[in-house]
Amino acid sequence: MTVTILVCLTTDTAYGHLSPDNKKLAAIQEWNDEQNTVKLLFSYSPEKPLLYTPTDLKFSIQDLKTGNHLKDLVMNSTIIKDDKIISKFNGVTIKNGDLSLKAQFPEDGNYQIISQVRSKDNVAIALTSFNIFVPLQPFGKFDADSLISTLIPAGLVAISLLGLVAIIIFVSKKKNSKRKPADEKGL
Repeated sequence: MTVTILVCLTTDTAYGHLSPDNKKLAAIQEWNDEQNTVKLLFSYSPEKPLLYTPTDLKFSIQDLKTGNHLKDLVMNSTIIKDDKIISKFNGVTIKNGDLSLKAQFPEDGNYQIISQVRSKDNVAIALTSFNIFVPLQPFGKFDADSLISTLIPAGLVAISLLGLVAIIIFVSKKKNSKRKPADEKGL
């Protein structure tokens, strides 16, 4: 219960459009309602959410026939895992058809986000369910991809420095070996 309250208190809303060419988004999930001619698109960023780190949940609500955004809507969303409620967003206004919510996940695994979209007149428009996967993070809270991209240049610099030190030591020993015979002749 405490985690749910903390997550709800630390959520921010912002607006943003789903872009399939954005490499940081997870695969876009689509839900179509032929009867109400509504299409909902959902994705999240980063593609591999980190534990206890804000993840952007991105929604786009469109007219199924025209592709135009539906405006002035209200959404209620609940994030669940193993039949436990992780967090809730109630009465979130969707002004321009796009919505971004921030959520945090307390453990790895599969989550489900269930959303109800309705008009401001309280007419139900859509009831959807989307999936979110939070990968296992055995070494704590970090992004392995960014760690690798940081370690490779650092490793190359370290190898270059070691090579430079080895060359300096080799040249220094060679100079010392040339000096010893000259010093012995003088004695």
